[in-house]
Amino acid sequence: MPALFHVGRYRIVIYLNDHGPAHVHAIGPDGYARFALGRSQDDVALMEVEGISRASLRRIAAAIIDRHDECSAAWRMFHGDPFASRKDR
Repeated sequence: MPALFHVGRYRIVIYLNDHGPAHVHAIGPDGYARFALGRSQDDVALMEVEGISRASLRRIAAAIIDRHDECSAAWRMFHGDPFASRKDR
């Protein structure tokens, strides 16, 4: 699983053998979170969290929102376009 970038002690990653919807994982020494990417920065949403403080979650979410295009491009590179119609795939 390649790290896209880091936010403090958290690695932001996409698993190569993952499933939709398009999302990234934040993995750190004290917890884990998963964020849906959606179509735009406004659509980034927390899907799951365990052990991460609210302050850290805010920093991680802000970084993912700021780098939404990079995260979405990485998802498309590994898994294809999650928003393409079936006939486009």
